Amino acid sequence: HMDRLASFGNDPFDKPPCRGCSSYLTEPYIKCAECGPSPFLLCLQCFTRGFEYKKHQSDHKYEIMTSDFPVLEPGWTAQEEMALLEAVMDCGFGNWQDVAYQMRTKTKEECESHYMKNFINNPLFSSTLLSLRKTKDSRFAEGAIPSNVSTHEVYLFLSKYYRRNKHKHKKTH
Repeated sequence: HMDRLASFGNDPFDKPPCRGCSSYLTEPYIKCAECGPSPFLLCLQCFTRGFEYKKHQSDHKYEIMTSDFPVLEPGWTAQEEMALLEAVMDCGFGNWQDVAYQMRTKTKEECESHYMKNFINNPLFSSTLLSLRKTKDSRFAEGAIPSNVSTHEVYLFLSKYYRRNKHKHKKTH
């Protein structure tokens, strides 16, 4: 299992380049779920800029293409981190029962403790979000994610974590 993960996507020539800037795609990258049949792939930079081309619109549904890597701590994949952040944005900070129901893969206690530990009590994450969106809304003074921070921006934040931690998941030769 580790062997497959270690070799996943190492060769930049095994997938088409970004449709926006023609660069070779490194994980995580974006695949449009509505354009086809040939895959419409974008790097995160073009995706966050809202790149559009012919039939492709920036509001199309999309998939984040990546292997299931742990980002902040073992047992939580990047997909789950994203699902948690989206659930908190959808359900509201503190509604852990609803968050867990939307997540499906984690209990309400797991969602709450993970979120408090990694997002609320994480100065890097908090300051990143604050710099992304200066919000005057006092409801968020307690540290909950402002609802107007887009998942793109959060994902860019997570992808920085991922790149920093990537070497930990590579098999050492």
